[in-house]
This record gives sequence, structure tokens and C-alpha cells, in this order.
Amino acid sequence: MNHYGSFARSYAVLDCKVMDNDCREYESIRRHYLFSGLDQEEFDSLMLHVTRASLEKGEVLFHRGDAANYFYFVDTGQLELSMIAATGQKKVLEVVGPDRTFAEAVAFMRELKYPVTCEALTDSVLCQIPNPEYIQLVSSNPDACMRLLSDISRHLHARVREIERLTVQNAQSRLVSYLLDHVIESTDDEATIRLDLPRHVIASRLSITPETLSRLLRNLVDEGILTAEDRVIFVHSLARLRPYD
Repeated sequence: MNHYGSFARSYAVLDCKVMDNDCREYESIRRHYLFSGLDQEEFDSLMLHVTRASLEKGEVLFHRGDAANYFYFVDTGQLELSMIAATGQKKVLEVVGPDRTFAEAVAFMRELKYPVTCEALTDSVLCQIPNPEYIQLVSSNPDACMRLLSDISRHLHARVREIERLTVQNAQSRLVSYLLDHVIESTDDEATIRLDLPRHVIASRLSITPETLSRLLRNLVDEGILTAEDRVIFVHSLARLRPYD
């Protein structure tokens, strides 16, 4: 098997050998907490092994169960991490955007296999960080290890909060909580919300069907609480919207 895993088998492309300090992604990666704990010599030695890869919308980077040879830093685009439930329905676990990493926790697992499937929601550019080289560096760097533990803990707490929302809140409350988390501008009792994901992805994140999502939005529109125009939602009364949260 090719050591680049499913990505190389599917696309056979690595745009370029990255990374020197003239590369645009270099500084972005350097600032990320998973790498800022490395000293300059260690960081530069790691960058010699980092590669850049491009995906088109709809392309799969890896499937659940594929060998996990890399973790990833997102330069541009959005990627969906999902799995298929026993019912056959796809569940979107997370959507990852620019300046974020994903799949780093797998590097520390005994079985180096991806637990989810990763698909590009938009055209995306990624940096691939090889697991063996990164593990070798952080194993001798306590500061970098602590930063990584902080990241894993943050994700764990986020998953606990999501489980709580899914088990305690009803569908409408979950939707309203999601909307309030995406307010980009507010004045007094009004607000503007921008949905940065397709509605079918939002529905999956909220564990409802796209049809239920559309129905709940229509109910809020019919009640005069908000107006929906594609991915932009205008809230006419935050006071009336919040009781559902």
C-alpha cells in the first residue's frame, strides 16, 4: 500500500513539498498551539516533512478505517467529519475551517486508523503533517505535550456539551441554540445571523432531518420572529427567540 494512504490512492497529488519560511502557510502553522511549543529548530525540521494538498468540493480525504498517517491543518476551505450510523444515516460530527487542525488525536492512539470520514464541503487547501515525525518531536517536549492535551480536553468538553444538547433539548431548542451561536451582528432586540454551512449539514449536526429543519425555520418565520434569506437570517426579536433556547 502507498504510504500516503487513501488520499494518494484516490488523487495521486501532493501539490508541492512545503514548507519554508517564505511559504504563506508557514506563519499560520507556526502560531497554532500544536506547534508553538516547539523551538525554532524543531519546528523547521518538522516543516521539511509537511506537504500541501488540494481537494475539490465533494472529494474525500480519507474514509473511516483508513490508515492514519497524517493529521491536517486547514489553510482554506471547509471539511466535514462524519460517520454512518447503524441506521445508515450520515451523522456530521464536526465541520473544520481555516487555521484549525483535525485528526491529531489519532496520532496518539494504539490503532492508527481514522475513526471518521473526511469530505471537502468546499474547495480546500490542507497541510499534511506526518504523525511519526510530530510524535517524535513532542515526546521530548513537555510544553508541546501540554498544549496538545489542552486541545484534546477542549474537544472532549465540546462533545459532552453537544451530547447534553442532543439529549436534553428538543429539536427547536437545538436549532435556536445553533442560531444564537452564529449571530454576527446585533442591535437592541434585533440580530443578523449568517449560516456558514449548507442546511443539510446543519440538520445533521442537530440530529434532525433537513425537512424538520425547514419546518422549524418556517414556524419561526410564520411567528414573525425572523426572516430567512438563503444563508442570512434576520432576527426581529431576540427576546422572543431566546425562550426556545
